[in-house]
Amino acid sequence: MSRLITAAAFVLLLVPSLSAQDAATWRFLGDTAGAPPGCSASAAIATINLWFQSYNTADSLGLERAMAVQRRGGWVFSNGHFTAQDPFVRIQSLPDLLRYTRARARRHEHLALTAVHFYGWKGRTLSFMPFYSRSASDLGPTPLPGTGKVVYACGQGLFKFNLAPKPS
Repeated sequence: MSRLITAAAFVLLLVPSLSAQDAATWRFLGDTAGAPPGCSASAAIATINLWFQSYNTADSLGLERAMAVQRRGGWVFSNGHFTAQDPFVRIQSLPDLLRYTRARARRHEHLALTAVHFYGWKGRTLSFMPFYSRSASDLGPTPLPGTGKVVYACGQGLFKFNLAPKPS
């Protein structure tokens, strides 16, 4: 019994350190101060990490947890043209997002988050701009730089998730 308790305690200690390691792989910029009661930048950061990990692995449960699927007014994900053959995508349902991520997984797509610039809390939302590189077998041999605009709703998840090539 004591081994079970020790093992459970170890797992509980390990899980937070794993998410801290994930967050440390990208830079934090901007302002996350002034969160309203019940909200935190750490929850938003965990959601950002969850979304990028889930997108890269086409993890349906992770994407569902990261997106504000229960939010009144819904949510939207869009991805701009990175090459002439790369279509603009606008998605507003979880089944469509899962179909898209699975199709992109077949092209070995990977989004590598490098930095996030936060723009402070506005009510119960935190806006930020991700900086990342996008690579896939149909996008050419060199990872392409990208940016976007994303909004996190406290306790709900991401509800505006717009990605595009980084302007030159």
